[in-house]
Amino acid sequence: MGTQRLTHKLLWYMEMVAITICVVATGTILITAAALAIAVTIPRRSPLCCETPAGFNADYMLVRFSTADRLMLSGWYIPPRNGAVIILVHSYYGDRRQTLPVAQMLLQYGYGLLMYDQRASGESDGSVRSLGALDIPDVQQAARWLSEQVGVVKIGAYGCSMGGAIALAGAVNNPSILAVAADAPSPLSWSENLPAFTLRDPISLPTMALYYRLVQLRTQAQLPGSTIDAARNYGSRPILLISTGSGGELDRVNSYFEAARGEKTHWNIPEASHCGGPGVRPVEYQQHLLDFFNSSLLINK
Repeated sequence: MGTQRLTHKLLWYMEMVAITICVVATGTILITAAALAIAVTIPRRSPLCCETPAGFNADYMLVRFSTADRLMLSGWYIPPRNGAVIILVHSYYGDRRQTLPVAQMLLQYGYGLLMYDQRASGESDGSVRSLGALDIPDVQQAARWLSEQVGVVKIGAYGCSMGGAIALAGAVNNPSILAVAADAPSPLSWSENLPAFTLRDPISLPTMALYYRLVQLRTQAQLPGSTIDAARNYGSRPILLISTGSGGELDRVNSYFEAARGEKTHWNIPEASHCGGPGVRPVEYQQHLLDFFNSSLLINK
C-alpha cells in the first residue's frame, strides 16, 4: 500500500508539473503575441522637426493627399526637372525624414520626389498601423496624386525594409509605377516569417502565428499577400533589389529576385547592416539608383 500511495503521489506531482508547464507556456504565448501586436500597430504620429529637404537646398512643397478611405497623408513634394518622379516610402518605424539621404542622391539629377508619412506615422492621419496591409493601397493613391501634377510624365518608387515591400506591392496593380527599387524588402505575410517548430523552441511558432492574427484583428485589415508574390505579380517592369549581409536577408532577397519575371537586378552590400547601404557605400548606392531609374524612366530613353 505504501508503494501504491507513493506512486499515486508521484503521478499527481507529475500531472501538476505538466499542467503548470502548459499554463505557463500558454500564458507566455498569449502575452508575447499581444505585446508584439500592440507594439507594431500603435500609432507613431508626431510633429516633424528640424530635418527637411531645405537641408540640401531643395525647393519643396508641403503637401497632403487623400487615401481611399479618406485619411490625409502629409508629405514633401519636389517637382521634377526631367519629367520623372520617385515615390520614396520610409520603413515601418520611421517617417518621411528617413528618406532624405536617398532624396538628395536623386534630386541633383533632376528627379522629382514625393516623400510622405505613412498612415498613423509622422504627421499623417490614422489611428493604427498595419504591417503594410493598409499602406499598400496608399502607394497607389500617391501615384494617382502625382499623375495630376504638372510636369509629371513617369513615376517610379523606392523603399527600404517594410517600405520596400510596400512600394513593390503597391506597384503590382498600378501600371503607372514603371520601376521599383526595393532595399531589403521585408516579408509581408505570416507564412514568410514563421519560425520552424522545434522541441528546443516550441513557443516561437504559435506565438508568431497568433501575433499575425491579432494584428489582423486589431487593424480590421486583410493581411497582404507575400512579398515573393508581389515580386512575381509585379510583371515585366524593371526592378532593382538591394540586400545587405550574407545570411537570411540575402537569401530572402535572392528568393524575390528569382520570383521576379521582368528586367531585374540584384545588388548585395555584404558589409552593410539592414538598410545601411547609403551610409556605407554612398557613391555606389547613388550610382546604382541612377543607373536603374535613368534606364527605366527617362523620357528620352
